[in-house]
Amino acid sequence: MTIKSKLFMMSFLLILVLIVVSMDGCSSLPAPSGPMLASITLTPLSPPNLPVGSILQFTATGTYSDGSTIDITHDAKWFSDDATIAIDSLGIATGVVAGTTSIKATLDGVTSPDVRITVTPVINPFNGTYGNFYLGLVSEVSTGEMLAGDGCYDDTGTFIILINNKSATNPNYSQLVNFLQNDKIDEYPYLVTNRTFSSYYGRAESHVDFKNMQNIIDGKAKPNNPDVCADFAERLHNDAEMAGIRCAFVSLDLSTGRHGIDAFQTTDRGLIFIDDTGPSQEPHTLRAVKTVNLEVGSEYTAVSLFPEAGWEDTYQSLGIVNKMQVTWDGTWNN
Repeated sequence: MTIKSKLFMMSFLLILVLIVVSMDGCSSLPAPSGPMLASITLTPLSPPNLPVGSILQFTATGTYSDGSTIDITHDAKWFSDDATIAIDSLGIATGVVAGTTSIKATLDGVTSPDVRITVTPVINPFNGTYGNFYLGLVSEVSTGEMLAGDGCYDDTGTFIILINNKSATNPNYSQLVNFLQNDKIDEYPYLVTNRTFSSYYGRAESHVDFKNMQNIIDGKAKPNNPDVCADFAERLHNDAEMAGIRCAFVSLDLSTGRHGIDAFQTTDRGLIFIDDTGPSQEPHTLRAVKTVNLEVGSEYTAVSLFPEAGWEDTYQSLGIVNKMQVTWDGTWNN
């Protein structure tokens, strides 16, 4: 090989090496030039209890390696630990079932700390259930007409709303008397009112104030004071059921008009009818709880359960019992 040829070959090899080095350099990724995501913070960190069916907006804030922060709510992926909460791509959480769970968000391999959230139960408007309780409305079986009081649980007075307890049991007679001795709904006075009941459209159940009913069951609110007999019977029924004592609402057609009382199926003395309507005039006894022996076609005569000195034990007749209807639970959407 001539000197000229050798020089040519060496030049060719040098150029080839330079090309390989240049190509290898092109295959390398450049070092990151911008700040990297370091952590994710969710807000609210301590969210309030979320009722079933309600929503709550969460936000995700990313903190970067240079100390800057950016709202990454719509960029992050959101996760819930279980079906208690459903959370969408925008960070909107929806309470699905009662319970406690955790949510988190991730982006670029970084995951936020878990945020715990509790979903609380609400009254189910479709079946009237709420935890261990369920609601029922009282209607006339023969006509379907809703029976009304004066608004203890419904400010319009349109419905009689029964609170029923799945765990309520039939008491013995002594337990019943002890409950009635301590309940004292009968100490409210009976008041004749001239309220005009408002009409409504659709199903009666859709007009019930569920929030108010839930607050009453939870002990956060109280029902209105009773005025007429149906109110006293409604209040006594619900007080009994919430105390774990099974009770029925009894609607009566008397020769003098309609009347409302309650019934208890005692384990040792059978069915006991209780008239808890308060006094209608002064002076009056301290307590107005009465027992009644009901029979269609007979006089409605009540006897004081807690007799007091100086007063007759037997009350004046309210007329002849023409018809009676005993309602244990009421109906809901049927």
